[in-house]
Amino acid sequence: MTAMPPEPDLSPQTSAGLPPPPSAWPEPMYAPPPSPQDLAGPRRGASRGMNGVRIATAVMWAAITVICAAGAVAEFLVGIYGGAVVCLVIAVGAGWYDYRVWKRRARRLLL
Repeated sequence: MTAMPPEPDLSPQTSAGLPPPPSAWPEPMYAPPPSPQDLAGPRRGASRGMNGVRIATAVMWAAITVICAAGAVAEFLVGIYGGAVVCLVIAVGAGWYDYRVWKRRARRLLL
């Protein structure tokens, strides 16, 4: 009688030459379709830098902000409190719009 040969050992420590075991989930045979953002291309304002019109507009709104803020302080010191509040509201609005122009979030540059 002949003895049976020993079964092969499939433990990871002794099987240096064997291929890795198959994964539980097979890889898909196709690539998933691209998303709508990929098909649309780059955002409208993403590739453009600061152009001359945007810089001029931002400087203009910054000047309006500074002038109205200085006018609010001057009117407050003179005692015209209603005019100071109006100038302050205009300065805050112009400053907010100037911030949006610098951050390229303003849809229109000159309102």
